[in-house]
Amino acid sequence: MVQVSEFLPGKTRLLIVDDDSDLRLTLCEYMEARRFEVTSAKSGTEAIRLFETGRRFDIVFTDLIMPPGPDGLEVLKVARARNPLCYVVVMTGFSSIETAIESIRFGAFDYLTKPFKLAEIEIVANRIVEHLCLLEDNRNLTQKVAAINDKFVSIDSRLERIESMVGRLSTILVEAPKH
Repeated sequence: MVQVSEFLPGKTRLLIVDDDSDLRLTLCEYMEARRFEVTSAKSGTEAIRLFETGRRFDIVFTDLIMPPGPDGLEVLKVARARNPLCYVVVMTGFSSIETAIESIRFGAFDYLTKPFKLAEIEIVANRIVEHLCLLEDNRNLTQKVAAINDKFVSIDSRLERIESMVGRLSTILVEAPKH
């Protein structure tokens, strides 16, 4: 299995939101053992408060149904509004095509049906980390290409000045009186 440390320097910040304390704690321990920096919330309200305090997460795993209060779709909406680069995975024991489509429509990266294997969570998280790394590589390469392009523009500008000077010199030499 690919480890997060192979992709990102430091740790990937993960939020696990579920009203089932056993599942939440199990997921937290499992993902911490895989070198993720894990925070948990026992409700949609608690998760939204974390976002409102300015906490930033790279990945959010949220249960869909957490009565009372905000559900997983509300957590998804707030997470994406606060940080468009946050990847949200919706988990539910009450899956339907409609909720899956709605989750994806609101920007969920993935949709998992409970019960799932812990390895499935790790696979999804590592897919997201790989995606984040590709985005970072793309950003770095784009900056390098821009820097190289700036150098070419500078070289091109210098070549134009040299060509202009050579043209003026050749004109001077042609027009100069011969002895």
